[in-house]
Amino acid sequence: MRLRCDAIVRVLLASVLMATALTQSYAGTNRQQLSLTQYMRRQWYNYDHSLPLHAEEVPLDTLPSAKRYTVTYTSIHDQRVAGILALPIHGKSPYPCILLMHGSGGSKDTSYIKTSSIALTQLGYATFSIDAQYCGARKLPGRNGDIFLPDSYTSRDAWVQTVVDLRRAVDYLQTRQDINGKHIGFLGFSMGAMLGSVFGGVEKRISVFCLAVPGGALEQVVKHIKNYPFLEQHWPVALTPNVMRIVHNVTEVTDPVHFVGLISPRPLFIITAKYDQVIPTESSQAFVKAARVDPHLTVQQIDASHVLNPMIIFTIRAWFMKVMPA
Repeated sequence: MRLRCDAIVRVLLASVLMATALTQSYAGTNRQQLSLTQYMRRQWYNYDHSLPLHAEEVPLDTLPSAKRYTVTYTSIHDQRVAGILALPIHGKSPYPCILLMHGSGGSKDTSYIKTSSIALTQLGYATFSIDAQYCGARKLPGRNGDIFLPDSYTSRDAWVQTVVDLRRAVDYLQTRQDINGKHIGFLGFSMGAMLGSVFGGVEKRISVFCLAVPGGALEQVVKHIKNYPFLEQHWPVALTPNVMRIVHNVTEVTDPVHFVGLISPRPLFIITAKYDQVIPTESSQAFVKAARVDPHLTVQQIDASHVLNPMIIFTIRAWFMKVMPA
């Protein structure tokens, strides 16, 4: 009888211990769920680092501050990425380099990208700008270069492709003896800034980031699209359950608010526009809030619309000189 009682006690004790372990495991799962989700998001942007670049460089032109070269290299999915490398005429190699990323409707040599390159090469920085998927030399019939629109899986795939293209750009820059591979910065505008926040969240080889007029919380923007007439006119999205399901799935992988906080503790400069008619105030505020974990964060709101005054480049390059001097 005593043996039977002892066996029962052992069974009960084992049950209690198992229940306790399961409870602790469940609590741990809740605590770790966010980091697990973040881990899963980041897997979308992993790639084979041993993939050959097959880089080709052709002289393009010479500006007063730089010699420029057209560069093409291989990225994932057998994509050939087109870029422009500008090497400063003055200064001494290896040069620190700034990656430049254009916004929606732009390209690697659009006016504000070229102006930024000239201003930076004047100070001794090299610059490297690339075309986003479906933009510039990568245009395709029937494909929209607005790859930040989150109601399309095609846009999601183009977004992921472009972020990996930027990572491959770092691979390329680090093969060059005239580029300081440990001093690479990033400057992006609008869509380029949003791409840059995701890029910064998955790529640790970039030292500093300047993100001009970015936005986030895109699922909420879609839900309240009626509140933003300019955006609704540009992007007439139907708020059906199926569309919202796609929006949720796409933004889980691409929304900048999931990634910008991962730039910390590297220096980050965010520029917002007080009268931005493209990026809603709530969207830019959500972006800044998501980045607030960065102790080296600088935020400046300027009295401007979404299209910034070209003079802003002088503020930007002064910041680069402070955090990553040429």
